[in-house]
Amino acid sequence: MTADQLIDRYVADVVGLLPRRQRPDVALELRALLSEQAADLDGEPAVREMLRRFGHPAEVAARYGTPVALIDPVDTRRFLTLAVGGAIVIQLGAVLAELIRADRDLGRAADEAWPVVFGWLGLLFAGFALAAWLRRRRPPTWHPRPLPTDRVNRAGRAAAVAFFVAGTLVLLDPDAALRLATGGRATQPALDAFAYDEGFVRYRGPILLAVVLAGIAIQTTLLWLGRWRPTVRTADLVHSLAVCAVLTWVIGSGPIFTAAPTDRSMKGAIAVIILATLIELAWRARRLSVAHALRHR
Repeated sequence: MTADQLIDRYVADVVGLLPRRQRPDVALELRALLSEQAADLDGEPAVREMLRRFGHPAEVAARYGTPVALIDPVDTRRFLTLAVGGAIVIQLGAVLAELIRADRDLGRAADEAWPVVFGWLGLLFAGFALAAWLRRRRPPTWHPRPLPTDRVNRAGRAAAVAFFVAGTLVLLDPDAALRLATGGRATQPALDAFAYDEGFVRYRGPILLAVVLAGIAIQTTLLWLGRWRPTVRTADLVHSLAVCAVLTWVIGSGPIFTAAPTDRSMKGAIAVIILATLIELAWRARRLSVAHALRHR
């Protein structure tokens, strides 16, 4: 290959990476520049070395304009976080769903989850690509949001504590709750549908109740203090992780209710609670990292 052919090949590789409207001007300019530099060189090996030092065609093409990125570089970390986190949540959800089944096969659960994972990755990629395209066409306007704070909304926290207490009372005696809700007209089959399994009442139930009461105590303490303290935040984090572990053990260690339909529904609701808690923990960890950076500026 002659020196001129090398230069033509190099120019072709560069302009092939550029938008069509730029190609003629860039090809003319780049060929003239390279030919001028190669005029004083002796032979094809020297021209090869000159082109190598000039840079890879992709690097040279980037000098002539900002490359179009399907995902903006500023979004890369967020994309990877959501991609990996979403894949983990989907696989965990599949495992939890398999624990609810009578014929458990965790290998089958993982295999069935992979198409959903790939679908999530495709949807995520399309969403970030669309966001990047819209951002280039219409740059967004920045609006300041409130800074993270250690203070808590006492009214909202009080409502949450009341909800947890009421829910715990319902779970302690579902028969009484059902009679109260129906004005005493609940039928015996309806009551039997919410009868607890004996093994659950003997072992898993008391442990789950202790974890729930510990959570109510933490939320009540937070309500009384009116703001997050390091010890309360640590206790709440440990409690959330303990909740996920205990709930996973509860749905995987046998029936909760004697009636199969009620048992499957309850375990499905518990699986949703586990996944929601893990997502909330990840979101809270991100907020804490931002708050930590602001405190140490």
